[in-house]
Order: sequence, then C-alpha cells, then structure tokens
Amino acid sequence: MLAATVIAAQRNALGQEALRVGTEGNLAATQALHEREGTALGYYNFLVGPTAWRFSSGMGFQYNDNIYLNKDNPQSSLVLQPSVGSIMHWPVTLNNSLDFSLNAGYSEYLQHSARSQFNVQPGSQLSFDIYVGDCKINLHDRLNITDVGYQNPGVAGSGNNQETLYNTAGLVAAYDFGRLQTHLGYDHSDYIQLNTTTLPSVTSENFYGDAGIPIQPELIAGVESGVSLINYQLTGPFNPFNVSAATQWYAGIFASYQLSDFLSARLDGGHTDYIPDNTVGGFPSASDPGYYFSTTLTHKVNQWLNYTLTAGRSTDLSSAGQVQTRTYVQLNPYYNILEHYSISTPFTYQQGSRPTYITLNSGEDYDQFTIGLTVSRPITKKLTTTLSYLYINEDSTTAGLVYTQNLITLSFNYQF
Repeated sequence: MLAATVIAAQRNALGQEALRVGTEGNLAATQALHEREGTALGYYNFLVGPTAWRFSSGMGFQYNDNIYLNKDNPQSSLVLQPSVGSIMHWPVTLNNSLDFSLNAGYSEYLQHSARSQFNVQPGSQLSFDIYVGDCKINLHDRLNITDVGYQNPGVAGSGNNQETLYNTAGLVAAYDFGRLQTHLGYDHSDYIQLNTTTLPSVTSENFYGDAGIPIQPELIAGVESGVSLINYQLTGPFNPFNVSAATQWYAGIFASYQLSDFLSARLDGGHTDYIPDNTVGGFPSASDPGYYFSTTLTHKVNQWLNYTLTAGRSTDLSSAGQVQTRTYVQLNPYYNILEHYSISTPFTYQQGSRPTYITLNSGEDYDQFTIGLTVSRPITKKLTTTLSYLYINEDSTTAGLVYTQNLITLSFNYQF
C-alpha cells in the first residue's frame, strides 16, 4: 500500500500516472473516504435544483522540445491546450452525497498534428458516499486519459501517441469496532492503450484492507494486506496466446502520526510478491518477491513555506505491462514569499528495473529525475495565470530509452 499524491493543478505537474496495482490501491482508495469530508454547498457558485456546481475553463500555451522522447534528432512543437472543468456536489440525504468532477482538454500540436489528442486529467471522478449505521461506504469511478510520456519511464523514442486510458471503479468501506478502525475495499482497474498495438492493455481485480488501533490520540498503527489478479490483453506482434496473467499480493504494517496541526507523517512497509501465471511476449516467468515501503511527510514550516515529501519502494507495472521494481522520492515545496504569488519547485527522482523488456531478451534498468518551477498569480478575482518550467532526464541501460525533455507552459484559468 503505497501513498499516491495527486497534484492536478495543471497537466505538466510532477506525478506518476502509470498503472499501479497491488500495494498502491489501498491508501489511494481509503483516502477518498476523507477527501470530501467537510464539503459544503457554500464552496460552489451555481445551483441547479438540489445540486451545486462550479465551472472553469483554461487555455495553455506550451513549448515541448522533444515530443517523441528521442535521444538523437529530437522533434519540438508548440502545443495549444484548451480545457474545461466542472465540479458537482449533491447532498442526496443528510448522510449520503454524490460528487462529480471532470477536467478535460485537448492538446493541439502545431508542428506535429498527428500527436494531437483529447485528455482527461487526474482527479476526474464520480463518487457516492453512503452511510449505513456506523459504516461509511464510498462508491467511486476515477478516470484519467494522458499521453505524457515521461510519466511512464521506458516509453522513450516512440513514434506514435502513447495515449492511455486509466479507469478505476470500485468501493471501500470504513467501520470502527470500538477502538479498532478498519477499511475493506475492491477496485476493478483498466489500463488501455488507445493509439498503439505494440504495448499491452491491462486489467486487474484488486482486493485490499487494513485495520488499525489508536496507540495514542495522535498515533494510529496497524496491519494491511491485499491481492491483485492481473490480466494482460496482448495485441499486434505480441499476441501469441492473446492473454498473459499474474497475481500480486502484499502484507505489511502501517503507522500514521499527527505530531501537530502543522506536521503529519505516515509509514507503510511489508512484503510483496508478483507471480506470473505464464510467459507470453517477453513477460518474466519467475516470481518476483521483495519488500515495499512508503513514507509521506506533510509539514507546514511557517507562513512562507510548506512541503510534502514522499519516498518509497514498490513492485508494480511499467507502461509496457511488465513488472518493475521502483524506488522513488518526491518533494513538493510551496512558497508564499511574495504577495499574490504562489511558487513551487517540485522534484522527483526514481530508479527502476524490469526483468525483461517487451522487445528485448534482456532486462532494463533506468534512472529518471524531473525538476521544475511553477509560478501562479491571480490577475482578477476569477482569472489566474501560471508559468511553469519542467526538465526531465532519463537514463537507461537500453540505449533507445535515453532522453532529455524541456517543457515550458503559460496557462490561464478562469473560474466562473
């Protein structure tokens, strides 16, 4: 169960959107039970019957100096990025509520029109909270469509779109047995390649749960476990038997500590194993056991600085469908040092390895780091402008997967 922090302010924010099953599903889903707590109609600005809405629109202008992630002869393009967004809250009863959010757009590549496509940003979802006695149940469906290649290490040098659809639908329930706090959940996940026949699409059935006890008012500790049943839908040249399957399970412990109103931390760790059922199209046939851990620290240092630090190790799926072991660290600091300006300098480093690359008979090891600068300022009460820069560098033992990329984006967002 690995922590996942979603930063959805704009399309080029740092984040990993590759398919994560097994150890990451638990926390991401159970957090959904708490993210909407405290939601009130006063947050929204447009009422339609019992539903409250909020709408936004945006326009981005981006320069991308390496749209195909090539080491040699990189191709650049200017990209127009119009987008629209909406949020809806419907208090169905005093205890039950339906929430909807969508942030969708289009990327128009002026110099390479074949790369143009629609997208749906992280955070787009439908969620329904139900209270049955003391039990809280959350039904959810989360959707993301992206072609941001650097978010999936190993896709460098592709001559076509890497447009992928990631959808997760399921439920998670929370119930307290006295001092024992429990979560049980199920998710069906689809990872579908939309514009390529050389990479597999993936589906998985994910079952997870945890149970914790407050040791102190500010400290909760307990155990966690889960299992994922994974199926690869192979296409194109990687279609000798059509389907390859695997099972991944994990078991471990967690601790959540609220040191103060300004400092909180969470630690997860344990054992995980990825067990393929058969070998198809270059997938590894041996079990891949190992350990996982994740630690997240959220700290408001003072009125001028706050940050979130996440680090961990996981066994999950790469963009090509194979299992990979990934060690990562992500730092997101936010500065309030200039009046009316919001500034952040996100940084991510990850190191990963895959036993077998889909088109080769050998494994691959990679290193990737990204660093950026984002500055936002309100122009009017409803209009905000953001200027951002992002640098990506990926090195790999596979020569064709080495590249650098620079992204410069100027965007405008209007809240109706």
